[in-house]
Amino acid sequence: GGGKPRIQENVVENVRRTFERSPQKSIRQAARELGMKRSTVYKVLHRRLRLYAYKVQIVQEIKPEDAPKREAFANAMLDRIAEDETFLSRVLFTDEATFHVSGKVNCHNVRIWGTENPHAFREHVRDNPKVNVWCGLLQNQILGPFFFQEDTVTGNNYLDMLENFAVPQIAALQRKIIFQQDGAPPHWSLLVRQFLNDTFPDRWIGRGGPIPWPPRSPDITSLDFFLWE
Repeated sequence: GGGKPRIQENVVENVRRTFERSPQKSIRQAARELGMKRSTVYKVLHRRLRLYAYKVQIVQEIKPEDAPKREAFANAMLDRIAEDETFLSRVLFTDEATFHVSGKVNCHNVRIWGTENPHAFREHVRDNPKVNVWCGLLQNQILGPFFFQEDTVTGNNYLDMLENFAVPQIAALQRKIIFQQDGAPPHWSLLVRQFLNDTFPDRWIGRGGPIPWPPRSPDITSLDFFLWE
């Protein structure tokens, strides 16, 4: 017949064994080691072995006592959205990210082949050269990025960024904006909280704020899904 030739079983078995030994192997590496075309390895992985490439995720440990606080926060947000249809559009989500010059996992380039998500984690070396970046996200615009000149974000330079960079950009909307920040130590500075109380009275989300942000919750920060990824 005129159908495509079926991939031989010994080829399938060779591909299966090489990825069982090294699940993080790339298709290019496997093809070179097995003397096959990359397209053949890809077809075997997807069509015959039903394997998929999963990303390595860098996540923060969640403690047992965090679950009720996270649930309460989620329910409170749903209630606020139900009561005020403009609520979510007025939230300015903010976050900082650290980009390492070297020695840091690039989650886009690391894949682990398997039939199920292995939920893999990777340790990284501290104190590599790095740059800290802040961004804000409204419904229809991005504020920043702002690059901190210092190696470490502190309460003082974070406050300086808010006063001289972030807030001036939203001056026209300031009375409507609901400011969000997570519970990072610089955000807990008394001066930072006083500034937020003065600038966004009863309208900011964060540790110690009028709308409490649950601890250790980077996975509910919108920038983690929209921008830093």
